[in-house]
Amino acid sequence: MLNQPSKYQVFIVEDHLAMRKAYAALIEREPNLEICGLAATAAEALQKIPECKPDIALIDVSLDGVSGIELIEQLQSLYPELLTLIISGHEESFYAQKALQAGARGYVMKQRVQLISQAIQDVLNGKIYLSTQMKKSIFG
Repeated sequence: MLNQPSKYQVFIVEDHLAMRKAYAALIEREPNLEICGLAATAAEALQKIPECKPDIALIDVSLDGVSGIELIEQLQSLYPELLTLIISGHEESFYAQKALQAGARGYVMKQRVQLISQAIQDVLNGKIYLSTQMKKSIFG
């Protein structure tokens, strides 16, 4: 049996402070999740992630400078074992496929932020998290 960590470490990359706090508050309610770091930009994330060693990173698609999708590509090459999940205010149909191609394991719309904990749990359990409509459109 695999030795499960007592708490999975979650890293949040989001350029809006209020959103970072909201995600952190939702995630901290989960008994098996813990926030290990926060970043407002891709550059800050790349600096902090090696210190934090997260199990999963929650990444906003729209960041200043480098996009969340570009950040995921960089993280996949640096830390292939790091799970990533995109959160976005943009329409899922446009970005979800790009996010998955970059290496993300899921896509959550900001309008459905209450599903963030479920999305993280699904990804940690080896699933890909997408809305039902998006799953049908990508996987048939």
